Amino acid sequence: MIATAQTVKQDVAASNNTPRVMLVVAQLESVGKRIESYLRNAGHPVRCAWVTDLEDVEDALRSGAPDVLICTDALSAAPVKDVIDLKHRLMPDLPVLVLSPQITAEDSVAALAAGASDLISTEDLRHMRHLELVVLREIAKHSQLRELRSTRQRLADFESRHQQLIAGTNDAIAHIQEGIIAGVNPAFAKLLGYGSADELAALPLMDLVAEDHQPKVKEHLKLLLRGKNEGRTLDCALLHRDGRRVSISARLTLGKVDGEQLIEMLIRAEREVPAAGAQAQNAPAADRLAFFEALSAAIAAAGTGKPNEQRAVLLFVIDDFAGTEQRLGLHDAAEAVEQCQRWLRERLQPTDQLFRFSTHEIACLLQRHSSAEIVELGEALVRDVARQIFNTAGHEAHLSLTVAAYPFGSSEQAATLTSELVQEARKISAKGGNQFVNLGPNARSSQQEREDARKAAMVKQALEDNRLKLAYQSIASLEGDSRQHFDVLVRVIDENGRELHASEFIGAAEKHHLLAAIDRWVTSRALKMQAKRDGAEDGSSLFVKLSQDTLKDAENFLGWLAERLKSRALKPGEIVFEMQEAIVQNHIRKARLLTKSLIDLGAQIAIEHFGIGSNSAQMIEHIPMQFLKFHPSFTTHFNDKETHRKMLNLMELAKHRQIKVIVSHVEDANVMARLWQMGVNFIQGYHVQEPEVVLLSADVRT
Repeated sequence: MIATAQTVKQDVAASNNTPRVMLVVAQLESVGKRIESYLRNAGHPVRCAWVTDLEDVEDALRSGAPDVLICTDALSAAPVKDVIDLKHRLMPDLPVLVLSPQITAEDSVAALAAGASDLISTEDLRHMRHLELVVLREIAKHSQLRELRSTRQRLADFESRHQQLIAGTNDAIAHIQEGIIAGVNPAFAKLLGYGSADELAALPLMDLVAEDHQPKVKEHLKLLLRGKNEGRTLDCALLHRDGRRVSISARLTLGKVDGEQLIEMLIRAEREVPAAGAQAQNAPAADRLAFFEALSAAIAAAGTGKPNEQRAVLLFVIDDFAGTEQRLGLHDAAEAVEQCQRWLRERLQPTDQLFRFSTHEIACLLQRHSSAEIVELGEALVRDVARQIFNTAGHEAHLSLTVAAYPFGSSEQAATLTSELVQEARKISAKGGNQFVNLGPNARSSQQEREDARKAAMVKQALEDNRLKLAYQSIASLEGDSRQHFDVLVRVIDENGRELHASEFIGAAEKHHLLAAIDRWVTSRALKMQAKRDGAEDGSSLFVKLSQDTLKDAENFLGWLAERLKSRALKPGEIVFEMQEAIVQNHIRKARLLTKSLIDLGAQIAIEHFGIGSNSAQMIEHIPMQFLKFHPSFTTHFNDKETHRKMLNLMELAKHRQIKVIVSHVEDANVMARLWQMGVNFIQGYHVQEPEVVLLSADVRT
């Protein structure tokens, strides 16, 4: 089972700079540290996440995507068989390696029979070298399986879209294999008078060809299969269901499906020529002046409508129209635009007004119950038009639209509104288009509210599905403290598996009153993590942020926390609850109650964003705290004399109270050296260490 180093290293060379995550299920953290240290020293960027039981394995697999799972043999809290069964349900392709004190033939057979990929050991350097090669082999294989599944999904999506296009086109299409109809689209069935495409499946092609034309068709197919008739037109007569002849001009092409030869017969739909002087029903007015008159009237009427109604003007720009004219010719390009107008008309309400704004631009005035409906309409039109085929006399045209909407009220000016709408729509179209944009002050406010509501709903669902994870930033000691200190940061995994930082969702969560729930999730996770680390070699302090919502609800939070601590009391320094100075200052009574009670429960207190309040010095005197963290502005303006003086004064008060001082956002080595000289206890920032998914528990980087 040992892979060669040359083969494996070649397979993973392309991704050698991307850290790989290994989920290590073991009783002791030192097991994962030993494996990570060896592989990193060997030049492989890997990270080991340590978990101790089956529950944490499930959490890790649901919230992350490890590359390899290593499971210690004979671990009662996570039996190998149960771990493998769990991964089969959640991540079937994930390789599992069984870690055993020794490797014997019997143990290897047992591990493979249980569903593991291999058996490994860390007993000596020879076994570690074997472990290295096996891990690299499995990472390469897992990466290839992921890519294969992704490619298959893209192929399935492409085939699905292709079938949708075939089904929706007016051209008649039939697929023929070995002289038998393998499938037709609705247009082909309609051409021959059949109500369903299924009625033609499995029929011999010659049963559909007029008897006197069969020799001609057979000869054409024979030459096509020999590669001599590719793309040539076949003129013949097919038989309608009622027995009459249907003259066709078909183009036959040769292809393959699942390795089998397939002939596609394409019969172009004939363009219907309207009678002289006839005009399509509900066709848009081709008059820009009429549009301005209608827009002015709509603006004047906007203030008199119902409160729950929103008026808007939409501009549809056909993207790359110059290229369309070049491909189709001037006449067919104009015909494609006319068909696009009729297509739009069918998808709008009867009361909506359409106007031909220019050669390739169409304006629309409409009214809906809300701005959200207008956005949904615009996005749907952009999406759906790409699936349409517009048939002209000699071409098939695919068009894309840029749709710009401007919801308006009674205070707008028609000329100003239109100018912004047209300029923005044309600018977006010139850059490739194929998108919807919502403009104007009404749109911006409603769009922001809609986006906040969407993010809040996503966070709420993530809380229910346990799709949050923790990241940590090191708080480094300048005094040689051996204890590890970490600032706990929360991330949300969205519906698409993308990891969102707090800055991307915390504002929306605050508006929709979700911060208290997030605080409890993070606190619960931090408590669980420290409990899992009872066997760890190094002690750690986790700084957990508390929001204003939790501070306002201090009594309920304390009751909830006390219940969580009944099964396991906090050890000294394990959890440090962190609150911002401005929030504490606005709720000083509740803050004093909360901080004192948290200390009684065994926690410590830190005040962050410290030093910018009007009563910072008094807060040191009156709020019990073990840490204070200066506001980032103290680092940004570190060389400012007044800032420096204020910082020294506050540090002096803190030292008198035996409060440890933390300075954040340190990104310069010279600043770090000066902070050490000043007597700062801890620093953090990107110069020290970027926030990362520190592998203390089951939080696995996706």
